[in-house]
Amino acid sequence: MSDFAGFRRPSLRPGVRSAATPDGGIEFTYLDGRRFVEFEFDDGRAERFQDFVAVLAGGGLSAAELGAAFPGSPQEYGEMLAALDEQGMIAEAEEAAEAGMSGVSAYAHLRRHADHVRAEVRSPLVEALVDGSVTRGQLIGYAVEYWHITHLCPRALAPALARDDLGLPVWEKLMHFYMTERNHDRMMEKSLAAVGVPREALLRAQPLPATMAIMASLGVYAYNFPLALISTLFPMEEPEPEFLELFRLRCAELGLPEGFVRPIVSHSDVNEDEAHEAVSLDLLADFPYLSTETVRECAKAVADVIEQRARLDAEVVSWYGAGGELRDFGHHGYPTQAGKALTCAPLTSLA
Repeated sequence: MSDFAGFRRPSLRPGVRSAATPDGGIEFTYLDGRRFVEFEFDDGRAERFQDFVAVLAGGGLSAAELGAAFPGSPQEYGEMLAALDEQGMIAEAEEAAEAGMSGVSAYAHLRRHADHVRAEVRSPLVEALVDGSVTRGQLIGYAVEYWHITHLCPRALAPALARDDLGLPVWEKLMHFYMTERNHDRMMEKSLAAVGVPREALLRAQPLPATMAIMASLGVYAYNFPLALISTLFPMEEPEPEFLELFRLRCAELGLPEGFVRPIVSHSDVNEDEAHEAVSLDLLADFPYLSTETVRECAKAVADVIEQRARLDAEVVSWYGAGGELRDFGHHGYPTQAGKALTCAPLTSLA
């Protein structure tokens, strides 16, 4: 048996090309040659290896069957597939086309998956809103991180718009969504200005690690896997009326001004009026077929963004609840020594 693991039915990913080299080896190329790997074989084995590559490309054998068909040692088999997988050239072969689904069916699957993940994840911020233990600093801190998300959102979306392989209808819808997201941070700036946080301070401030992780993930999806970006838009954009009602109640109890609350509520209303929660469905509907592997990877992205949002809630409670202020590293009075002022630990468990 080989040490290579992770695929039930390994196959060459669509778009991977293989060709014999002058010295009897085989070169694999992917993404128009931007990724490549070459193998050299002992005399007398080149033809058998070429036959094996054809079998691998066909995707008709299980991992165990493929290992048995390999014309070499189990160690060589594992090293060859690991090298191909490192370049993104190995995929899980689809047993049958009917194992996939339409984009609309994929959306329904992702919604059910999101509901399941939410049932297993707890938000310390929501718990604090429910039991009334939330502090004024935590509510303002939530708005600060919310500002970072709205401020960085267009930048996270932009890499997807630089692609030329999405098809015109999908690209146009993404562009429309991008345009509607621009300047939403100005609404949040009005909210924070009401509690003495100016735009200039926000522009200097560093987001909490979980905020940056969410936006970095979205940017990576936009650049490398736009379908994952599309899939994560609904958990990021859908209205949360119960949360908003609790937020308004606790703000009133803690004496936060209406000028702080109103823009946050208005931003949620704008998202609802523009049907941002339906953007994932609207975009996925343009895909008549998605493979099970693709939907599985999209589901992982949806689970990841939900869990990262819960971690952000934990960091808001931890940082701003322990006296942490705006992370303005450029301010002359910001602490430079190691300690609580430079960390978000200990974070509340998500379990």
